[in-house]
Amino acid sequence: MNAREQLAAVADWLGWQHENLSFGLRSSMDALRLYDYAQAHPDLPEMADEWKSRSRIAALGYDPLAVPEAVEGRDVAETGAARAAQALRQARDLLDSVAFVSRPGDTAKVIAALDAAL
Repeated sequence: MNAREQLAAVADWLGWQHENLSFGLRSSMDALRLYDYAQAHPDLPEMADEWKSRSRIAALGYDPLAVPEAVEGRDVAETGAARAAQALRQARDLLDSVAFVSRPGDTAKVIAALDAAL
């Protein structure tokens, strides 16, 4: 699946959810995160609006159905992808610094995971 097909799949999946869920999301990036969480947890109901609130909070850090915008509507902000990538770069640099290393190699797995995400 290429990036366009993946985004289409996410949009299709989100389209089946209750509209309030979409209105409650802060950004399109949150829709991607919610979709990824759904794919990683096949034990959850297919519809995220049927999940318990704690599952949506585990996926996003907040429940998009519990915010006023879920009913009132909202225009989403930027995706936040550039800020997320910058935060990962900063985290990688900090982990690679001497200040965060107690033994050589302590951060190797974390840095490899960050590099893969970047």
